[in-house]
Amino acid sequence: MLNELVVILFISILLMYFILAAQFESFLQPLIVLAELPIDMAFALCTLWLFGHTLNLMSAIGIIVTCGIIINDSILKLDAINELRKQNIPLMKAIHEAGRRRLRPIIMTSLTTIFAMVPLLFSHDMGSELQKPLSIAMISTMVIGTLVSLFIIPLVYWWLYRGKEKSV
Repeated sequence: MLNELVVILFISILLMYFILAAQFESFLQPLIVLAELPIDMAFALCTLWLFGHTLNLMSAIGIIVTCGIIINDSILKLDAINELRKQNIPLMKAIHEAGRRRLRPIIMTSLTTIFAMVPLLFSHDMGSELQKPLSIAMISTMVIGTLVSLFIIPLVYWWLYRGKEKSV
């Protein structure tokens, strides 16, 4: 089943790229958003290994679901930057203002998901051994994904567009 899940993941990433390319009207900006996926997945896998769990179907589903949530945060942040840039706001000011506007929704989304998964870490019911890798994967992906959405995505955007002050 994991092999099928990997194929589905790659197809969904490809489809997500095309949808984002149409939304942003750019071939470069979807790559900024999708660059977050390897970071999130690697951190989740390292955290699973650190806590003595393996990648199984439940943890893979947790990683995929959480990456979808985190990608949404990055999309909204880039969209806010683009909207501000269309109003002829300078690049750094647009990045800062978009960060200020999107900070609360990103933090609320992340904390809601993290706090929803915490009880699964401490449950000792029947089947809780299946849920622990899911919750560890989701919590770790949300933590690193939130940091990447807040700091790394705007940094990459700035790095790519710092010389092109008028283009979006």
